[in-house]
Amino acid sequence: MVDRIPRHYPCLDGLRGLAILLVIPHNTDITVPVLHGPFAFFTVLVDRGWVGVELFFVLSGFLITEQLYRSRHASNYFGGFYARRVLRIVPLFVAAVVLALVLMKVLASRGHAVAQTPGWVLWFGLLVVNWTEPLGRGIPGFPQFWSLAVEEQFYLLWPVVVRAFASRLLAVTIGISAAALGLRMLMLALGANSDMVYMWTISRMDALAFGAMAALIVQRWRDRGDVPSPWPWVAGGVGIALVGALLSRLYVTGTWPTQTAGFTCLGLACMLILLGAVANDLSPRQRRPLRVLRSRLLASVGRYSYGMYVFHMFFAIFAAAWVKRIAAPFGDARMVACALLMVALSYALGFLSYHLYEKHFLRLGRRYFAPREPAAT
Repeated sequence: MVDRIPRHYPCLDGLRGLAILLVIPHNTDITVPVLHGPFAFFTVLVDRGWVGVELFFVLSGFLITEQLYRSRHASNYFGGFYARRVLRIVPLFVAAVVLALVLMKVLASRGHAVAQTPGWVLWFGLLVVNWTEPLGRGIPGFPQFWSLAVEEQFYLLWPVVVRAFASRLLAVTIGISAAALGLRMLMLALGANSDMVYMWTISRMDALAFGAMAALIVQRWRDRGDVPSPWPWVAGGVGIALVGALLSRLYVTGTWPTQTAGFTCLGLACMLILLGAVANDLSPRQRRPLRVLRSRLLASVGRYSYGMYVFHMFFAIFAAAWVKRIAAPFGDARMVACALLMVALSYALGFLSYHLYEKHFLRLGRRYFAPREPAAT
Protein backbone atom coordinates (compact mmCIF):
# COMPACT_ATOMS: atom_id res chain seq x y z
CA MET A 1 0.00 0.00 0.00
CA VAL A 2 1.04 3.64 -0.42
CA ASP A 3 2.73 5.13 2.67
CA ARG A 4 0.95 8.35 3.55
CA ILE A 5 2.96 9.40 6.60
CA PRO A 6 3.71 13.16 6.36
CA ARG A 7 7.13 13.68 4.82
CA HIS A 8 7.91 17.30 5.60
CA TYR A 9 11.08 17.88 7.62
CA PRO A 10 11.39 21.53 8.75
CA CYS A 11 15.13 21.22 9.40
CA LEU A 12 15.70 20.30 5.76
CA ASP A 13 14.17 23.62 4.70
CA GLY A 14 16.92 25.21 6.77
CA LEU A 15 19.61 23.05 5.18
CA ARG A 16 18.33 23.99 1.75
CA GLY A 17 18.47 27.63 2.80
CA LEU A 18 22.08 27.24 3.92
CA ALA A 19 22.93 25.61 0.59
CA ILE A 20 21.63 28.51 -1.48
CA LEU A 21 23.31 31.02 0.85
CA LEU A 22 26.60 29.31 0.06
CA VAL A 23 26.04 29.09 -3.69
CA ILE A 24 24.96 32.67 -4.46
CA PRO A 25 28.01 34.41 -2.91
CA HIS A 26 30.20 31.81 -4.63
CA ASN A 27 29.04 33.15 -8.00
CA THR A 28 29.59 36.83 -7.15
CA ASP A 29 33.17 36.61 -8.41
CA ILE A 30 31.68 36.66 -11.92
CA THR A 31 30.70 40.27 -11.25
CA VAL A 32 33.29 41.32 -8.65
CA PRO A 33 36.65 39.53 -8.91
CA VAL A 34 38.73 38.20 -6.04
CA LEU A 35 39.87 40.96 -3.71
CA HIS A 36 42.99 41.74 -1.74
CA GLY A 37 43.08 43.66 1.50
CA PRO A 38 41.26 43.37 4.84
CA PHE A 39 38.28 41.54 3.30
CA ALA A 40 40.36 39.02 1.37
CA PHE A 41 39.28 36.29 3.79
CA PHE A 42 35.78 36.59 2.32
CA THR A 43 37.09 35.51 -1.06
CA VAL A 44 38.30 32.26 0.52
CA LEU A 45 34.83 31.60 1.92
CA VAL A 46 33.23 32.51 -1.40
CA ASP A 47 35.57 30.20 -3.30
CA ARG A 48 34.35 27.25 -1.17
CA GLY A 49 30.70 28.14 -1.68
CA TRP A 50 30.42 25.38 -4.30
CA VAL A 51 29.93 22.94 -1.41
CA GLY A 52 26.34 24.20 -1.36
CA VAL A 53 25.76 22.32 -4.62
CA GLU A 54 26.96 19.12 -2.95
CA LEU A 55 24.43 19.70 -0.17
CA PHE A 56 21.69 20.30 -2.76
CA PHE A 57 22.51 16.98 -4.44
CA VAL A 58 22.39 15.06 -1.16
CA LEU A 59 19.09 16.71 -0.22
CA SER A 60 17.62 15.89 -3.61
CA GLY A 61 18.77 12.27 -3.41
CA PHE A 62 17.17 11.95 0.02
CA LEU A 63 13.82 13.55 -0.77
CA ILE A 64 13.35 11.88 -4.15
CA THR A 65 14.36 8.42 -2.92
CA GLU A 66 12.09 8.62 0.11
CA GLN A 67 9.21 9.67 -2.11
CA LEU A 68 9.87 6.89 -4.63
CA TYR A 69 10.56 4.14 -2.10
CA ARG A 70 7.42 4.79 -0.10
CA SER A 71 5.21 5.01 -3.20
CA ARG A 72 6.80 2.12 -5.11
CA HIS A 73 3.54 0.13 -5.07
CA ALA A 74 1.41 3.05 -6.28
CA SER A 75 -0.64 2.44 -9.41
CA ASN A 76 0.65 5.72 -10.89
CA TYR A 77 4.22 5.26 -9.67
CA PHE A 78 5.98 6.38 -12.86
CA GLY A 79 3.36 8.69 -14.34
CA GLY A 80 2.65 10.47 -11.07
CA PHE A 81 6.31 10.97 -10.23
CA TYR A 82 7.29 12.30 -13.64
CA ALA A 83 4.25 14.59 -13.76
CA ARG A 84 5.10 16.08 -10.37
CA ARG A 85 8.72 16.60 -11.39
CA VAL A 86 7.71 18.27 -14.65
CA LEU A 87 5.35 20.60 -12.80
CA ARG A 88 8.11 21.45 -10.33
CA ILE A 89 10.98 22.01 -12.74
CA VAL A 90 9.70 22.95 -16.17
CA PRO A 91 7.39 25.96 -15.56
CA LEU A 92 10.11 28.00 -13.87
CA PHE A 93 12.68 26.88 -16.42
CA VAL A 94 10.40 28.03 -19.24
CA ALA A 95 9.86 31.38 -17.52
CA ALA A 96 13.61 31.82 -17.04
CA VAL A 97 14.36 30.99 -20.68
CA VAL A 98 11.73 33.42 -21.95
CA LEU A 99 13.01 36.16 -19.64
CA ALA A 100 16.62 35.53 -20.72
CA LEU A 101 15.75 35.70 -24.41
CA VAL A 102 13.91 38.98 -23.84
CA LEU A 103 16.84 40.43 -21.86
CA MET A 104 19.31 39.36 -24.55
CA LYS A 105 17.28 41.11 -27.24
CA VAL A 106 16.80 44.26 -25.15
CA LEU A 107 20.49 44.52 -24.29
CA ALA A 108 21.52 43.80 -27.90
CA SER A 109 19.18 46.55 -29.12
CA ARG A 110 20.92 48.98 -26.78
CA GLY A 111 24.35 48.16 -28.16
CA HIS A 112 25.53 45.80 -25.45
CA ALA A 113 27.67 42.84 -26.47
CA VAL A 114 25.40 39.90 -25.66
CA ALA A 115 25.75 36.36 -26.94
CA GLN A 116 22.80 35.44 -29.13
CA THR A 117 21.76 31.91 -28.35
CA PRO A 118 19.16 30.06 -30.45
CA GLY A 119 16.06 29.24 -28.45
CA TRP A 120 16.23 25.52 -29.21
CA VAL A 121 19.67 25.33 -27.57
CA LEU A 122 18.20 26.70 -24.34
CA TRP A 123 15.34 24.22 -24.31
CA PHE A 124 17.65 21.29 -24.97
CA GLY A 125 20.26 22.54 -22.54
CA LEU A 126 18.36 21.64 -19.39
CA LEU A 127 19.09 17.97 -20.00
CA VAL A 128 22.66 17.93 -21.30
CA VAL A 129 24.44 21.19 -20.48
CA ASN A 130 26.45 19.56 -17.68
CA TRP A 131 28.08 17.35 -20.34
CA THR A 132 28.63 20.07 -22.94
CA GLU A 133 29.72 23.01 -20.78
CA PRO A 134 33.10 21.46 -19.82
CA LEU A 135 33.69 20.96 -23.56
CA GLY A 136 33.18 24.65 -24.28
CA ARG A 137 29.52 24.31 -25.31
CA GLY A 138 27.81 26.13 -22.48
CA ILE A 139 24.65 28.22 -22.60
CA PRO A 140 25.26 31.98 -22.31
CA GLY A 141 23.20 33.37 -19.46
CA PHE A 142 22.69 30.02 -17.75
CA PRO A 143 25.98 28.70 -16.31
CA GLN A 144 24.10 27.52 -13.20
CA PHE A 145 21.87 25.11 -15.12
CA TRP A 146 24.50 22.37 -15.16
CA SER A 147 23.42 21.16 -11.70
CA LEU A 148 19.77 21.10 -12.75
CA ALA A 149 20.80 18.90 -15.69
CA VAL A 150 22.48 16.46 -13.28
CA GLU A 151 19.31 16.26 -11.21
CA GLU A 152 17.09 15.85 -14.27
CA GLN A 153 19.17 12.88 -15.41
CA PHE A 154 18.82 11.44 -11.91
CA TYR A 155 15.04 11.92 -12.00
CA LEU A 156 14.81 10.13 -15.34
CA LEU A 157 16.67 7.00 -14.28
CA TRP A 158 16.27 6.63 -10.52
CA PRO A 159 12.56 5.65 -10.42
CA VAL A 160 13.38 2.58 -12.52
CA VAL A 161 16.28 1.65 -10.21
CA VAL A 162 14.22 2.08 -7.03
CA ARG A 163 11.40 -0.14 -8.25
CA ALA A 164 13.65 -2.79 -9.78
CA PHE A 165 16.07 -3.05 -6.85
CA ALA A 166 13.92 -2.00 -3.87
CA SER A 167 15.06 -4.89 -1.68
CA ARG A 168 18.74 -4.28 -2.50
CA LEU A 169 18.70 -0.52 -2.82
CA LEU A 170 21.13 0.12 0.03
CA ALA A 171 23.75 -2.06 -1.66
CA VAL A 172 23.07 -0.24 -4.94
CA THR A 173 23.69 3.17 -3.33
CA ILE A 174 26.92 1.95 -1.75
CA GLY A 175 28.07 0.61 -5.12
CA ILE A 176 27.24 3.90 -6.87
CA SER A 177 29.16 5.87 -4.25
CA ALA A 178 32.26 3.72 -4.67
CA ALA A 179 31.96 3.77 -8.47
CA ALA A 180 31.78 7.57 -8.58
CA LEU A 181 35.01 7.89 -6.59
CA GLY A 182 36.72 5.37 -8.85
CA LEU A 183 35.50 7.13 -11.98
CA ARG A 184 36.75 10.51 -10.75
CA MET A 185 40.19 9.07 -10.13
CA LEU A 186 40.19 7.38 -13.54
CA MET A 187 39.02 10.52 -15.33
CA LEU A 188 41.76 12.62 -13.76
CA ALA A 189 44.37 9.95 -14.51
CA LEU A 190 43.28 10.00 -18.16
CA GLY A 191 43.62 13.77 -18.38
CA ALA A 192 40.01 14.94 -17.93
CA ASN A 193 39.79 18.60 -17.00
CA SER A 194 38.46 19.64 -13.61
CA ASP A 195 35.19 20.95 -15.07
CA MET A 196 34.39 17.50 -16.46
CA VAL A 197 34.90 15.95 -13.04
CA TYR A 198 32.88 18.73 -11.42
CA MET A 199 29.89 18.63 -13.80
CA TRP A 200 29.54 15.21 -15.37
CA THR A 201 26.84 13.08 -13.80
CA ILE A 202 28.96 9.94 -13.57
CA SER A 203 31.44 11.74 -11.32
CA ARG A 204 28.85 13.48 -9.09
CA MET A 205 26.35 10.65 -8.67
CA ASP A 206 27.76 9.68 -5.26
CA ALA A 207 26.23 12.80 -3.67
CA LEU A 208 22.79 11.74 -4.93
CA ALA A 209 23.49 8.17 -3.78
CA PHE A 210 24.46 9.37 -0.30
CA GLY A 211 21.12 11.16 -0.10
CA ALA A 212 19.34 7.99 -1.20
CA MET A 213 21.25 6.05 1.44
CA ALA A 214 20.03 8.49 4.09
CA ALA A 215 16.42 7.95 2.96
CA LEU A 216 16.79 4.20 3.45
CA ILE A 217 18.30 4.70 6.90
CA VAL A 218 15.39 6.94 7.92
CA GLN A 219 12.95 4.32 6.61
CA ARG A 220 14.60 1.78 8.93
CA TRP A 221 14.10 4.18 11.84
CA ARG A 222 10.43 4.36 10.95
CA ASP A 223 10.13 0.59 10.62
CA ARG A 224 11.68 0.10 14.07
CA GLY A 225 9.75 3.01 15.60
CA ASP A 226 12.98 4.23 17.18
CA VAL A 227 14.55 7.62 16.42
CA PRO A 228 18.18 8.05 17.53
CA SER A 229 19.75 11.14 19.02
CA PRO A 230 20.82 13.62 16.32
CA TRP A 231 24.16 14.47 17.91
CA PRO A 232 26.22 11.39 16.90
CA TRP A 233 25.15 11.92 13.28
CA VAL A 234 25.96 15.63 13.31
CA ALA A 235 29.28 15.07 15.09
CA GLY A 236 30.19 12.33 12.60
CA GLY A 237 29.37 14.64 9.70
CA VAL A 238 31.48 17.47 11.10
CA GLY A 239 34.35 15.06 11.76
CA ILE A 240 34.34 13.66 8.21
CA ALA A 241 34.11 17.18 6.77
CA LEU A 242 37.22 18.11 8.75
CA VAL A 243 39.07 15.03 7.52
CA GLY A 244 38.20 16.00 3.95
CA ALA A 245 39.37 19.56 4.63
CA LEU A 246 42.74 18.28 5.82
CA LEU A 247 43.12 15.98 2.81
CA SER A 248 42.21 18.71 0.31
CA ARG A 249 43.75 21.84 1.89
CA LEU A 250 40.32 23.19 2.87
CA TYR A 251 38.63 21.97 -0.33
CA VAL A 252 40.64 24.08 -2.75
CA THR A 253 38.61 24.27 -5.95
CA GLY A 254 39.53 22.03 -8.89
CA THR A 255 42.40 20.10 -7.29
CA TRP A 256 42.99 16.34 -7.41
CA PRO A 257 42.53 15.80 -3.62
CA THR A 258 39.31 17.85 -3.57
CA GLN A 259 37.78 16.15 -6.59
CA THR A 260 38.55 12.64 -5.33
CA ALA A 261 38.53 12.09 -1.57
CA GLY A 262 37.25 15.62 -0.95
CA PHE A 263 33.99 15.08 -2.86
CA THR A 264 33.46 11.76 -1.06
CA CYS A 265 34.09 13.25 2.37
CA LEU A 266 31.75 16.16 1.64
CA GLY A 267 29.00 13.85 0.43
CA LEU A 268 29.30 11.66 3.51
CA ALA A 269 29.39 14.70 5.78
CA CYS A 270 26.26 16.17 4.19
CA MET A 271 24.51 12.81 4.52
CA LEU A 272 25.30 12.49 8.23
CA ILE A 273 24.35 16.08 9.01
CA LEU A 274 21.11 15.57 7.07
CA LEU A 275 20.39 12.45 9.15
CA GLY A 276 20.99 14.46 12.31
CA ALA A 277 18.57 17.12 11.10
CA VAL A 278 15.90 14.51 10.27
CA ALA A 279 16.40 12.80 13.65
CA ASN A 280 15.86 16.16 15.30
CA ASP A 281 12.63 16.70 13.33
CA LEU A 282 11.32 13.23 14.22
CA SER A 283 12.19 13.62 17.89
CA PRO A 284 9.47 14.87 20.28
CA ARG A 285 12.02 17.24 21.84
CA GLN A 286 13.92 19.68 19.63
CA ARG A 287 17.62 20.23 20.40
CA ARG A 288 18.36 23.89 20.93
CA PRO A 289 21.39 24.37 18.61
CA LEU A 290 19.54 22.67 15.76
CA ARG A 291 16.53 24.94 16.11
CA VAL A 292 18.28 27.46 13.89
CA LEU A 293 17.51 25.14 10.96
CA ARG A 294 13.81 25.52 11.78
CA SER A 295 13.94 29.32 11.95
CA ARG A 296 11.29 31.09 9.92
CA LEU A 297 13.75 33.19 7.92
CA LEU A 298 16.08 30.34 7.00
CA ALA A 299 13.14 28.09 6.15
CA SER A 300 11.74 30.74 3.82
CA VAL A 301 15.10 30.98 2.04
CA GLY A 302 14.96 27.22 1.58
CA ARG A 303 11.39 27.39 0.29
CA TYR A 304 12.34 29.92 -2.39
CA SER A 305 15.75 28.39 -3.13
CA TYR A 306 14.83 26.98 -6.55
CA GLY A 307 13.76 30.38 -7.85
CA MET A 308 16.76 32.01 -6.17
CA TYR A 309 19.09 29.53 -7.84
CA VAL A 310 17.55 29.93 -11.29
CA PHE A 311 17.47 33.73 -11.25
CA HIS A 312 20.53 34.78 -9.22
CA MET A 313 22.88 34.57 -12.21
CA PHE A 314 20.67 37.02 -14.08
CA PHE A 315 21.90 39.75 -11.73
CA ALA A 316 25.53 38.62 -12.16
CA ILE A 317 25.30 38.59 -15.97
CA PHE A 318 22.53 40.83 -17.28
CA ALA A 319 22.72 43.45 -14.51
CA ALA A 320 26.47 43.20 -13.85
CA ALA A 321 27.24 46.87 -14.58
CA TRP A 322 24.45 48.03 -12.27
CA VAL A 323 25.56 45.67 -9.47
CA LYS A 324 29.18 46.85 -9.83
CA ARG A 325 28.17 50.51 -9.54
CA ILE A 326 26.28 49.85 -6.32
CA ALA A 327 29.10 47.78 -4.82
CA ALA A 328 31.99 50.05 -5.93
CA PRO A 329 31.73 52.62 -3.06
CA PHE A 330 32.37 49.84 -0.54
CA GLY A 331 36.02 49.55 -1.60
CA ASP A 332 37.68 46.39 -0.29
CA ALA A 333 34.29 45.26 1.01
CA ARG A 334 32.66 45.46 -2.40
CA MET A 335 32.58 41.68 -2.83
CA VAL A 336 30.70 41.38 0.47
CA ALA A 337 28.30 44.12 -0.65
CA CYS A 338 27.82 42.43 -4.01
CA ALA A 339 27.07 39.07 -2.37
CA LEU A 340 24.55 40.59 0.04
CA LEU A 341 22.88 42.51 -2.79
CA MET A 342 22.59 39.40 -4.98
CA VAL A 343 21.18 37.36 -2.10
CA ALA A 344 18.59 40.06 -1.33
CA LEU A 345 17.56 40.49 -4.96
CA SER A 346 17.42 36.75 -5.54
CA TYR A 347 15.31 36.26 -2.42
CA ALA A 348 12.86 38.95 -3.57
CA LEU A 349 12.55 37.40 -7.03
CA GLY A 350 12.32 33.89 -5.58
CA PHE A 351 9.53 35.05 -3.23
CA LEU A 352 7.54 36.56 -6.09
CA SER A 353 8.18 33.60 -8.37
CA TYR A 354 7.02 31.08 -5.76
CA HIS A 355 3.84 32.85 -4.68
CA LEU A 356 2.75 34.24 -8.04
CA TYR A 357 3.80 31.35 -10.26
CA GLU A 358 5.44 28.18 -8.93
CA LYS A 359 3.06 27.20 -6.14
CA HIS A 360 0.12 26.93 -8.52
CA PHE A 361 1.90 24.20 -10.48
CA LEU A 362 2.93 22.49 -7.24
CA ARG A 363 -0.71 22.47 -6.16
CA LEU A 364 -1.67 20.78 -9.44
CA GLY A 365 0.95 18.10 -8.79
CA ARG A 366 -0.33 17.38 -5.29
CA ARG A 367 -3.97 17.38 -6.37
CA TYR A 368 -3.88 15.29 -9.53
CA PHE A 369 -0.67 13.26 -9.38
CA ALA A 370 -0.29 12.17 -5.76
CA PRO A 371 0.57 8.44 -5.34
CA ARG A 372 -2.54 6.27 -5.66
CA GLU A 373 -3.29 2.91 -4.12
CA PRO A 374 -2.72 -0.03 -6.49
CA ALA A 375 -5.84 -1.36 -8.17
CA ALA A 376 -7.48 -4.29 -6.38
CA THR A 377 -6.91 -7.69 -7.98
